[in-house]
Amino acid sequence: MKKIISVLSLAILFLCACGGNKINITPVTRGISFTAELTYYNECFRADVKVTKDGETDMEITSPDTIKGLMFHFNGDSVTAEYSGLEYKADFKSLPEGVCCAKLYEILKDTFNKDTTVALEGDSYYIVRDGEDLSYKLCLGATGLPISAEEISTGFTVNFKNVTILN
Repeated sequence: MKKIISVLSLAILFLCACGGNKINITPVTRGISFTAELTYYNECFRADVKVTKDGETDMEITSPDTIKGLMFHFNGDSVTAEYSGLEYKADFKSLPEGVCCAKLYEILKDTFNKDTTVALEGDSYYIVRDGEDLSYKLCLGATGLPISAEEISTGFTVNFKNVTILN
């Protein structure tokens, strides 16, 4: 009996060790909803976010109270902003630099259609982009769901809270 347990233990250890450094994490940034805690230029915001499987993204600001209820609908390169009965449609690239929801969408959108490479550092999985137009680090859980993101050059950060997969 001891020999059988020893052989099984050895086989399990061997199989676990065979994985090496290969990372099989697929980022899950579509078909999810979450609460985003955003910090941008020392300002803090909170938004409820829903990203469909097609990548259409709705964000509703819930904090601070001065802009509570501001809604953004992102679809590809277009955005619609709604607030207090007013609606504004624009090209995504024409938005001013300080729109934190646009930064979040830009990071999410970057992961939609590209082959993304997930790396492992310590116990954390992440995606890093270092381009001319966009540089960020997106941290993922072992399931591929987002945990946090940051754009170091601007101080933009987001923490993903209550991430759930949509049906």
